[in-house]
Amino acid sequence: MSPRSLNPLLAGACVAAFVALAGVPRPALAQAGGEIAERRSDLDELKQRIRELQDEMARAEAERSTAQKALVESERAVSRAVRELGRIEGERRGAEKQLAVLEGEQRETAARIDARRGELADWVRRHYVHGAADGVAPLLSARDPNQLARDAHYLEHLGRARLELIEGLRTDLAETRRRADEIVQRRDRLAALEREQRGRQQQLQTEQSRRKAALAEVSRELKAKKTEVDALQQDEQRLGKLIETLARRARLAAAREAARREAEQREAERRAAAQREAERRQAAQREAERLAALAARARAEQEPRGETAARAAPEPAPRVEEPPPARVERAQRPEPVVGEVRDAAGATPTGVRFNQLRGQLRFPVRGELVGRFGAPRAEGGTTWKGVFIRAGDGAEVRAVAGGEVVFSDWLRGYGNLIIVDHGGDYLTIYGNNDALLKEEGERVGGGEPIASVGSAGVGNDSGLYFEIRHRGLPIDPMQWMRLN
Repeated sequence: MSPRSLNPLLAGACVAAFVALAGVPRPALAQAGGEIAERRSDLDELKQRIRELQDEMARAEAERSTAQKALVESERAVSRAVRELGRIEGERRGAEKQLAVLEGEQRETAARIDARRGELADWVRRHYVHGAADGVAPLLSARDPNQLARDAHYLEHLGRARLELIEGLRTDLAETRRRADEIVQRRDRLAALEREQRGRQQQLQTEQSRRKAALAEVSRELKAKKTEVDALQQDEQRLGKLIETLARRARLAAAREAARREAEQREAERRAAAQREAERRQAAQREAERLAALAARARAEQEPRGETAARAAPEPAPRVEEPPPARVERAQRPEPVVGEVRDAAGATPTGVRFNQLRGQLRFPVRGELVGRFGAPRAEGGTTWKGVFIRAGDGAEVRAVAGGEVVFSDWLRGYGNLIIVDHGGDYLTIYGNNDALLKEEGERVGGGEPIASVGSAGVGNDSGLYFEIRHRGLPIDPMQWMRLN
Protein backbone atom coordinates (compact mmCIF):
# COMPACT_ATOMS: atom_id res chain seq x y z
CA MET A 1 0.00 0.00 0.00
CA SER A 2 1.35 3.43 -0.91
CA PRO A 3 1.82 6.10 1.79
CA ARG A 4 -0.71 8.39 0.08
CA SER A 5 -3.40 5.69 0.16
CA LEU A 6 -2.59 4.76 3.79
CA ASN A 7 -2.74 8.26 5.28
CA PRO A 8 -6.43 8.97 4.39
CA LEU A 9 -7.40 5.58 5.86
CA LEU A 10 -5.72 6.27 9.21
CA ALA A 11 -6.96 9.85 9.21
CA GLY A 12 -10.52 8.57 8.81
CA ALA A 13 -9.99 6.13 11.67
CA CYS A 14 -8.72 8.95 13.90
CA VAL A 15 -11.69 11.19 13.01
CA ALA A 16 -14.11 8.37 13.78
CA ALA A 17 -12.39 7.79 17.11
CA PHE A 18 -12.62 11.44 18.19
CA VAL A 19 -16.24 11.78 17.00
CA ALA A 20 -17.07 8.81 19.22
CA LEU A 21 -15.22 10.42 22.12
CA ALA A 22 -17.37 13.57 21.74
CA GLY A 23 -20.40 11.67 23.04
CA VAL A 24 -18.59 10.19 26.03
CA PRO A 25 -19.55 11.63 29.44
CA ARG A 26 -16.99 13.66 31.32
CA PRO A 27 -15.90 10.89 33.73
CA ALA A 28 -15.19 8.45 30.89
CA LEU A 29 -13.59 11.18 28.79
CA ALA A 30 -11.37 12.22 31.63
CA GLN A 31 -10.27 8.62 32.05
CA ALA A 32 -9.42 7.97 28.36
CA GLY A 33 -8.63 11.49 27.14
CA GLY A 34 -5.08 11.60 28.44
CA GLU A 35 -4.04 8.31 26.85
CA ILE A 36 -5.73 9.14 23.52
CA ALA A 37 -4.12 12.59 23.43
CA GLU A 38 -0.72 11.05 24.04
CA ARG A 39 -1.24 8.45 21.32
CA ARG A 40 -2.53 11.12 18.95
CA SER A 41 0.66 13.12 19.49
CA ASP A 42 2.71 10.02 18.68
CA LEU A 43 0.61 9.44 15.54
CA ASP A 44 1.14 13.05 14.40
CA GLU A 45 4.90 12.66 14.84
CA LEU A 46 4.83 9.43 12.81
CA LYS A 47 2.84 11.11 10.04
CA GLN A 48 5.26 14.03 9.96
CA ARG A 49 8.22 11.65 9.69
CA ILE A 50 6.48 9.70 6.89
CA ARG A 51 5.80 12.94 4.99
CA GLU A 52 9.46 13.93 5.32
CA LEU A 53 10.57 10.52 4.05
CA GLN A 54 8.09 10.72 1.20
CA ASP A 55 9.58 14.06 0.15
CA GLU A 56 13.07 12.56 0.35
CA MET A 57 11.91 9.56 -1.68
CA ALA A 58 10.39 11.91 -4.28
CA ARG A 59 13.72 13.69 -4.59
CA ALA A 60 15.55 10.36 -4.76
CA GLU A 61 13.10 9.16 -7.44
CA ALA A 62 13.79 12.35 -9.41
CA GLU A 63 17.54 11.79 -9.06
CA ARG A 64 17.09 8.18 -10.10
CA SER A 65 15.02 9.25 -13.10
CA THR A 66 17.73 11.76 -14.05
CA ALA A 67 20.40 9.09 -13.65
CA GLN A 68 18.34 6.66 -15.71
CA LYS A 69 17.93 9.26 -18.45
CA ALA A 70 21.68 9.92 -18.39
CA LEU A 71 22.33 6.18 -18.58
CA VAL A 72 19.91 5.89 -21.50
CA GLU A 73 21.75 8.70 -23.30
CA SER A 74 25.04 6.96 -22.51
CA GLU A 75 23.74 3.70 -23.93
CA ARG A 76 22.57 5.54 -27.05
CA ALA A 77 26.03 7.08 -27.36
CA VAL A 78 27.53 3.61 -26.95
CA SER A 79 25.28 2.36 -29.74
CA ARG A 80 26.31 5.22 -32.01
CA ALA A 81 29.97 4.66 -31.16
CA VAL A 82 29.65 0.94 -31.87
CA ARG A 83 28.16 1.72 -35.25
CA GLU A 84 30.95 4.22 -35.96
CA LEU A 85 33.57 1.74 -34.82
CA GLY A 86 32.03 -0.85 -37.12
CA ARG A 87 32.29 1.61 -40.00
CA ILE A 88 35.93 2.33 -39.11
CA GLU A 89 36.62 -1.39 -38.85
CA GLY A 90 35.14 -1.91 -42.32
CA GLU A 91 37.23 0.92 -43.70
CA ARG A 92 40.32 -0.56 -42.06
CA ARG A 93 39.64 -3.98 -43.59
CA GLY A 94 39.12 -2.35 -46.99
CA ALA A 95 42.39 -0.44 -46.62
CA GLU A 96 44.18 -3.65 -45.70
CA LYS A 97 42.80 -5.35 -48.80
CA GLN A 98 43.92 -2.44 -50.99
CA LEU A 99 47.29 -2.52 -49.27
CA ALA A 100 47.64 -6.21 -50.07
CA VAL A 101 46.79 -5.50 -53.73
CA LEU A 102 49.31 -2.68 -53.88
CA GLU A 103 51.99 -4.87 -52.34
CA GLY A 104 51.29 -7.56 -54.98
CA GLU A 105 51.50 -5.01 -57.77
CA GLN A 106 54.72 -3.68 -56.27
CA ARG A 107 56.20 -7.17 -56.29
CA GLU A 108 55.19 -7.59 -59.96
CA THR A 109 56.68 -4.20 -60.87
CA ALA A 110 59.89 -5.08 -59.02
CA ALA A 111 60.11 -8.35 -60.99
CA ARG A 112 59.70 -6.48 -64.31
CA ILE A 113 62.31 -3.95 -63.25
CA ASP A 114 64.73 -6.74 -62.43
CA ALA A 115 64.14 -8.37 -65.83
CA ARG A 116 64.59 -5.14 -67.78
CA ARG A 117 67.65 -4.26 -65.74
CA GLY A 118 69.13 -7.55 -66.92
CA GLU A 119 68.34 -6.75 -70.59
CA LEU A 120 69.79 -3.26 -70.20
CA ALA A 121 72.94 -4.68 -68.61
CA ASP A 122 73.41 -7.05 -71.59
CA TRP A 123 73.03 -4.18 -74.06
CA VAL A 124 75.50 -2.00 -72.14
CA ARG A 125 77.97 -4.87 -72.06
CA ARG A 126 77.71 -5.49 -75.81
CA HIS A 127 77.99 -1.77 -76.46
CA TYR A 128 81.14 -1.67 -74.37
CA VAL A 129 82.69 -4.71 -76.15
CA HIS A 130 81.81 -3.81 -79.76
CA GLY A 131 81.90 -0.05 -79.45
CA ALA A 132 79.33 2.45 -80.73
CA ALA A 133 78.67 0.43 -83.89
CA ASP A 134 77.60 -2.52 -81.77
CA GLY A 135 77.79 -4.91 -84.74
CA VAL A 136 76.25 -2.50 -87.22
CA ALA A 137 79.36 -2.23 -89.42
CA PRO A 138 79.20 -5.86 -90.55
CA LEU A 139 75.65 -5.33 -91.66
CA LEU A 140 76.51 -2.16 -93.63
CA SER A 141 79.37 -3.90 -95.40
CA ALA A 142 76.99 -6.00 -97.43
CA ARG A 143 77.24 -5.41 -101.17
CA ASP A 144 73.62 -6.26 -102.02
CA PRO A 145 71.47 -3.04 -101.82
CA ASN A 146 68.32 -4.98 -101.05
CA GLN A 147 70.01 -6.76 -98.21
CA LEU A 148 71.39 -3.44 -97.02
CA ALA A 149 67.85 -1.95 -96.96
CA ARG A 150 66.52 -4.88 -95.04
CA ASP A 151 69.39 -4.67 -92.52
CA ALA A 152 68.76 -0.95 -92.05
CA HIS A 153 65.08 -1.65 -91.33
CA TYR A 154 66.03 -4.26 -88.77
CA LEU A 155 68.46 -1.86 -87.12
CA GLU A 156 65.72 0.79 -86.86
CA HIS A 157 63.41 -1.65 -85.09
CA LEU A 158 66.23 -2.71 -82.81
CA GLY A 159 66.93 0.89 -81.76
CA ARG A 160 63.23 1.61 -81.20
CA ALA A 161 62.97 -1.50 -78.98
CA ARG A 162 65.92 -0.38 -76.93
CA LEU A 163 64.34 3.06 -76.44
CA GLU A 164 61.03 1.47 -75.40
CA LEU A 165 62.91 -0.72 -72.94
CA ILE A 166 64.50 2.32 -71.34
CA GLU A 167 61.17 4.28 -71.21
CA GLY A 168 59.32 1.26 -69.74
CA LEU A 169 61.97 0.97 -67.07
CA ARG A 170 61.53 4.63 -66.18
CA THR A 171 57.72 4.25 -66.04
CA ASP A 172 57.96 1.20 -63.80
CA LEU A 173 60.30 3.02 -61.45
CA ALA A 174 57.94 6.01 -61.20
CA GLU A 175 54.94 3.70 -60.62
CA THR A 176 56.89 1.89 -57.92
CA ARG A 177 57.64 5.16 -56.12
CA ARG A 178 53.99 6.30 -56.38
CA ARG A 179 52.67 3.04 -55.02
CA ALA A 180 55.25 3.06 -52.23
CA ASP A 181 54.03 6.52 -51.19
CA GLU A 182 50.40 5.35 -51.32
CA ILE A 183 51.25 2.32 -49.17
CA VAL A 184 52.85 4.57 -46.55
CA GLN A 185 49.78 6.84 -46.50
CA ARG A 186 47.45 3.86 -46.12
CA ARG A 187 49.50 2.52 -43.24
CA ASP A 188 49.50 5.90 -41.50
CA ARG A 189 45.70 6.15 -41.94
CA LEU A 190 45.20 2.67 -40.46
CA ALA A 191 47.37 3.55 -37.47
CA ALA A 192 45.32 6.74 -36.87
CA LEU A 193 42.05 4.80 -37.15
CA GLU A 194 43.25 2.20 -34.65
CA ARG A 195 44.29 4.90 -32.15
CA GLU A 196 40.93 6.63 -32.56
CA GLN A 197 39.12 3.34 -32.05
CA ARG A 198 40.99 2.55 -28.84
CA GLY A 199 40.41 6.08 -27.48
CA ARG A 200 36.65 5.95 -28.11
CA GLN A 201 36.32 2.53 -26.55
CA GLN A 202 38.14 3.64 -23.39
CA GLN A 203 36.11 6.86 -23.11
CA LEU A 204 32.76 5.10 -23.55
CA GLN A 205 33.61 2.37 -21.07
CA THR A 206 34.64 4.95 -18.46
CA GLU A 207 31.48 7.06 -18.94
CA GLN A 208 29.17 4.06 -18.85
CA SER A 209 30.79 2.69 -15.68
CA ARG A 210 30.45 6.07 -13.96
CA ARG A 211 26.78 6.41 -14.81
CA LYS A 212 25.98 2.86 -13.76
CA ALA A 213 27.68 3.46 -10.42
CA ALA A 214 25.68 6.68 -9.91
CA LEU A 215 22.40 4.92 -10.71
CA ALA A 216 23.25 2.04 -8.35
CA GLU A 217 24.00 4.49 -5.52
CA VAL A 218 20.69 6.34 -5.99
CA SER A 219 18.82 3.01 -6.14
CA ARG A 220 20.42 1.85 -2.89
CA GLU A 221 19.48 5.10 -1.16
CA LEU A 222 15.91 4.89 -2.46
CA LYS A 223 15.61 1.25 -1.32
CA ALA A 224 16.78 2.19 2.19
CA LYS A 225 14.24 5.02 2.41
CA LYS A 226 11.45 2.74 1.17
CA THR A 227 12.36 0.22 3.87
CA GLU A 228 12.18 2.94 6.52
CA VAL A 229 8.84 4.19 5.16
CA ASP A 230 7.45 0.64 5.26
CA ALA A 231 8.51 0.30 8.91
CA LEU A 232 6.94 3.66 9.79
CA GLN A 233 3.74 2.74 7.96
CA GLN A 234 3.50 -0.45 10.02
CA ASP A 235 4.01 1.62 13.19
CA GLU A 236 1.34 4.02 11.99
CA GLN A 237 -1.08 1.16 11.38
CA ARG A 238 -0.47 -0.27 14.83
CA LEU A 239 -0.93 3.14 16.45
CA GLY A 240 -4.11 3.70 14.45
CA LYS A 241 -5.47 0.37 15.69
CA LEU A 242 -4.60 1.36 19.25
CA ILE A 243 -6.50 4.63 18.86
CA GLU A 244 -9.49 2.67 17.51
CA THR A 245 -9.30 0.37 20.55
CA LEU A 246 -9.23 3.35 22.91
CA ALA A 247 -12.20 4.87 21.09
CA ARG A 248 -14.14 1.60 21.44
CA ARG A 249 -13.37 1.55 25.13
CA ALA A 250 -14.59 5.15 25.44
CA ARG A 251 -17.79 4.28 23.60
CA LEU A 252 -18.26 1.28 25.91
CA ALA A 253 -17.76 3.50 28.96
CA ALA A 254 -20.32 5.93 27.53
CA ALA A 255 -22.78 3.08 27.04
CA ARG A 256 -22.27 1.94 30.61
CA GLU A 257 -22.77 5.48 31.90
CA ALA A 258 -25.94 5.85 29.83
CA ALA A 259 -27.27 2.51 31.16
CA ARG A 260 -26.48 3.56 34.73
CA ARG A 261 -28.27 6.88 34.29
CA GLU A 262 -31.28 5.16 32.71
CA ALA A 263 -31.44 2.73 35.64
CA GLU A 264 -31.24 5.62 38.11
CA GLN A 265 -33.99 7.44 36.23
CA ARG A 266 -36.24 4.37 36.34
CA GLU A 267 -35.51 3.99 40.05
CA ALA A 268 -36.37 7.65 40.66
CA GLU A 269 -39.64 7.25 38.74
CA ARG A 270 -40.49 4.19 40.82
CA ARG A 271 -39.77 6.06 44.03
CA ALA A 272 -41.94 8.99 42.90
CA ALA A 273 -44.81 6.64 42.02
CA ALA A 274 -44.52 4.92 45.43
CA GLN A 275 -44.49 8.32 47.14
CA ARG A 276 -47.64 9.40 45.32
CA GLU A 277 -49.37 6.12 46.24
CA ALA A 278 -48.43 6.58 49.91
CA GLU A 279 -49.76 10.13 49.92
CA ARG A 280 -52.99 8.94 48.34
CA ARG A 281 -53.41 6.26 51.00
CA GLN A 282 -52.67 8.76 53.75
CA ALA A 283 -55.35 11.11 52.40
CA ALA A 284 -57.88 8.27 52.28
CA GLN A 285 -56.95 7.26 55.80
CA ARG A 286 -57.48 10.77 57.11
CA GLU A 287 -60.87 10.96 55.42
CA ALA A 288 -61.88 7.64 56.94
CA GLU A 289 -60.78 8.78 60.37
CA ARG A 290 -62.81 11.97 60.08
CA LEU A 291 -65.92 9.99 59.15
CA ALA A 292 -65.32 7.52 61.97
CA ALA A 293 -64.97 10.39 64.45
CA LEU A 294 -68.29 11.83 63.39
CA ALA A 295 -70.07 8.45 63.53
CA ALA A 296 -68.69 7.27 66.81
CA ARG A 297 -67.38 10.07 68.98
CA ALA A 298 -67.39 7.71 71.83
CA ARG A 299 -64.86 5.50 70.25
CA ALA A 300 -61.51 6.09 71.51
CA GLU A 301 -59.35 8.06 69.27
CA GLN A 302 -57.35 5.62 67.32
CA GLU A 303 -53.78 6.21 66.58
CA PRO A 304 -53.12 6.73 62.94
CA ARG A 305 -51.68 3.84 61.16
CA GLY A 306 -48.07 4.04 60.24
CA GLU A 307 -47.05 5.01 56.86
CA THR A 308 -45.98 2.17 54.72
CA ALA A 309 -44.09 3.00 51.66
CA ALA A 310 -43.21 0.11 49.54
CA ARG A 311 -39.94 0.74 47.98
CA ALA A 312 -39.08 -1.49 45.18
CA ALA A 313 -35.61 -2.91 45.15
CA PRO A 314 -33.55 -1.27 42.50
CA GLU A 315 -32.99 -3.36 39.46
CA PRO A 316 -29.41 -4.11 38.60
CA ALA A 317 -27.98 -2.14 35.74
CA PRO A 318 -27.96 -4.01 32.48
CA ARG A 319 -24.70 -5.78 31.85
CA VAL A 320 -22.78 -4.51 28.90
CA GLU A 321 -20.76 -7.07 27.14
CA GLU A 322 -17.06 -6.40 27.00
CA PRO A 323 -15.72 -6.17 23.44
CA PRO A 324 -13.60 -9.03 22.26
CA PRO A 325 -9.90 -8.41 22.65
CA ALA A 326 -8.30 -6.76 19.63
CA ARG A 327 -6.76 -9.18 17.22
CA VAL A 328 -3.05 -9.29 17.17
CA GLU A 329 -1.89 -7.97 13.83
CA ARG A 330 -0.50 -10.77 11.74
CA ALA A 331 2.96 -10.50 10.34
CA GLN A 332 3.12 -9.66 6.69
CA ARG A 333 2.93 -12.82 4.65
CA PRO A 334 4.39 -13.32 1.18
CA GLU A 335 2.08 -12.95 -1.80
CA PRO A 336 0.86 -16.32 -3.14
CA VAL A 337 2.06 -17.59 -6.53
CA VAL A 338 -1.05 -18.39 -8.58
CA GLY A 339 0.54 -19.62 -11.79
CA GLU A 340 3.50 -19.61 -14.18
CA VAL A 341 3.65 -17.90 -17.56
CA ARG A 342 5.79 -19.90 -19.98
CA ASP A 343 4.95 -18.09 -23.23
CA ALA A 344 4.92 -14.31 -23.64
CA ALA A 345 2.57 -12.33 -25.92
CA GLY A 346 2.89 -12.74 -29.66
CA ALA A 347 1.33 -11.29 -32.80
CA THR A 348 -2.48 -10.93 -32.78
CA PRO A 349 -4.84 -10.95 -35.78
CA THR A 350 -5.33 -7.59 -37.47
CA GLY A 351 -8.80 -6.14 -37.90
CA VAL A 352 -10.14 -7.96 -34.81
CA ARG A 353 -11.57 -5.94 -31.91
CA PHE A 354 -9.98 -6.32 -28.51
CA ASN A 355 -13.11 -7.74 -26.86
CA GLN A 356 -13.09 -10.55 -29.45
CA LEU A 357 -9.66 -11.69 -28.19
CA ARG A 358 -10.92 -12.59 -24.72
CA GLY A 359 -9.34 -15.86 -23.59
CA GLN A 360 -6.85 -15.84 -26.48
CA LEU A 361 -4.33 -13.26 -25.24
CA ARG A 362 -0.99 -14.07 -23.59
CA PHE A 363 0.71 -12.23 -20.76
CA PRO A 364 3.30 -9.59 -21.70
CA VAL A 365 6.27 -11.35 -20.07
CA ARG A 366 7.25 -14.82 -18.89
CA GLY A 367 7.52 -15.50 -15.14
CA GLU A 368 5.54 -16.29 -11.96
CA LEU A 369 2.06 -14.81 -11.41
CA VAL A 370 1.76 -13.28 -7.94
CA GLY A 371 -1.54 -12.31 -6.28
CA ARG A 372 -5.10 -12.92 -7.41
CA PHE A 373 -7.44 -10.26 -8.77
CA GLY A 374 -9.75 -8.89 -6.06
CA ALA A 375 -7.90 -10.67 -3.22
CA PRO A 376 -6.45 -8.61 -0.33
CA ARG A 377 -2.79 -7.73 -0.76
CA ALA A 378 -0.34 -9.12 1.75
CA GLU A 379 0.65 -5.69 3.03
CA GLY A 380 -3.03 -4.94 3.66
CA GLY A 381 -5.16 -1.88 3.00
CA THR A 382 -6.12 -2.64 -0.57
CA THR A 383 -6.89 -5.45 -3.00
CA TRP A 384 -5.24 -6.61 -6.21
CA LYS A 385 -6.46 -4.64 -9.24
CA GLY A 386 -4.26 -6.69 -11.56
CA VAL A 387 -1.41 -9.20 -11.32
CA PHE A 388 2.34 -9.02 -10.68
CA ILE A 389 4.60 -11.19 -12.87
CA ARG A 390 8.00 -11.99 -11.36
CA ALA A 391 10.60 -11.84 -14.14
CA GLY A 392 14.29 -11.20 -14.57
CA ASP A 393 15.53 -7.62 -14.47
CA GLY A 394 15.65 -6.25 -18.03
CA ALA A 395 13.34 -8.91 -19.51
CA GLU A 396 11.41 -7.85 -22.62
CA VAL A 397 7.81 -6.60 -22.05
CA ARG A 398 5.49 -7.08 -25.05
CA ALA A 399 2.12 -5.54 -25.90
CA VAL A 400 -0.67 -8.12 -25.48
CA ALA A 401 -2.53 -6.73 -28.53
CA GLY A 402 -2.31 -3.93 -31.09
CA GLY A 403 -3.17 -0.37 -30.09
CA GLU A 404 -1.90 3.14 -29.47
CA VAL A 405 0.39 4.24 -26.63
CA VAL A 406 -1.53 6.91 -24.68
CA PHE A 407 0.88 7.24 -21.72
CA SER A 408 4.61 6.59 -21.44
CA ASP A 409 6.24 8.21 -18.42
CA TRP A 410 7.12 7.76 -14.77
CA LEU A 411 4.17 7.73 -12.30
CA ARG A 412 4.40 7.58 -8.50
CA GLY A 413 3.46 4.15 -7.20
CA TYR A 414 3.90 2.53 -10.65
CA GLY A 415 7.42 3.61 -11.65
CA ASN A 416 8.01 3.73 -15.42
CA LEU A 417 4.46 3.19 -16.69
CA ILE A 418 3.14 2.61 -20.19
CA ILE A 419 -0.57 2.42 -21.13
CA VAL A 420 -1.92 1.09 -24.46
CA ASP A 421 -5.42 1.97 -25.75
CA HIS A 422 -6.93 -0.93 -27.74
CA GLY A 423 -10.20 0.81 -28.63
CA GLY A 424 -13.68 0.06 -27.31
CA ASP A 425 -12.73 1.70 -23.94
CA TYR A 426 -10.17 -1.08 -23.24
CA LEU A 427 -6.76 -0.22 -21.80
CA THR A 428 -3.81 -2.39 -20.76
CA ILE A 429 -1.41 -1.05 -18.11
CA TYR A 430 2.24 -2.07 -17.72
CA GLY A 431 3.99 -0.77 -14.58
CA ASN A 432 7.27 -1.12 -12.68
CA ASN A 433 9.39 -1.03 -15.86
CA ASP A 434 13.10 -0.36 -16.07
CA ALA A 435 12.98 1.31 -19.50
CA LEU A 436 10.16 2.43 -21.81
CA LEU A 437 10.76 1.64 -25.49
CA LYS A 438 7.70 3.42 -26.94
CA GLU A 439 6.51 7.01 -26.71
CA GLU A 440 3.04 8.51 -26.43
CA GLY A 441 1.18 8.50 -29.76
CA GLU A 442 3.06 5.52 -31.26
CA ARG A 443 1.16 2.56 -32.69
CA VAL A 444 2.21 -0.90 -31.49
CA GLY A 445 1.32 -4.38 -32.64
CA GLY A 446 0.57 -7.47 -30.61
CA GLY A 447 3.80 -9.03 -29.33
CA GLU A 448 5.87 -5.91 -30.08
CA PRO A 449 8.42 -4.98 -27.35
CA ILE A 450 7.34 -1.82 -25.51
CA ALA A 451 9.42 -1.86 -22.28
CA SER A 452 11.89 -3.82 -20.16
CA VAL A 453 11.26 -5.27 -16.69
CA GLY A 454 12.41 -3.30 -13.64
CA SER A 455 13.01 -4.05 -9.97
CA ALA A 456 11.54 -2.77 -6.65
CA GLY A 457 8.20 -4.52 -7.26
CA VAL A 458 6.26 -6.74 -4.82
CA GLY A 459 8.67 -7.55 -2.01
CA ASN A 460 11.34 -5.64 -4.02
CA ASP A 461 11.28 -8.46 -6.60
CA SER A 462 11.96 -7.61 -10.22
CA GLY A 463 8.87 -8.03 -12.36
CA LEU A 464 5.95 -6.38 -14.20
CA TYR A 465 2.66 -5.06 -12.75
CA PHE A 466 -0.13 -5.66 -15.33
CA GLU A 467 -3.80 -4.51 -15.43
CA ILE A 468 -6.69 -4.56 -17.89
CA ARG A 469 -9.31 -1.80 -17.59
CA HIS A 470 -12.66 -1.28 -19.30
CA ARG A 471 -14.24 2.16 -19.08
CA GLY A 472 -11.78 3.01 -16.32
CA LEU A 473 -12.65 0.02 -14.10
CA PRO A 474 -10.17 -2.86 -13.51
CA ILE A 475 -11.21 -6.32 -14.75
CA ASP A 476 -9.78 -9.76 -13.98
CA PRO A 477 -6.85 -10.45 -16.36
CA MET A 478 -7.16 -14.22 -15.80
CA GLN A 479 -10.48 -14.17 -17.73
CA TRP A 480 -8.71 -12.70 -20.76
CA MET A 481 -5.24 -14.28 -20.75
CA ARG A 482 -3.85 -17.76 -21.40
CA LEU A 483 -0.99 -18.95 -19.22
CA ASN A 484 0.55 -21.26 -21.84
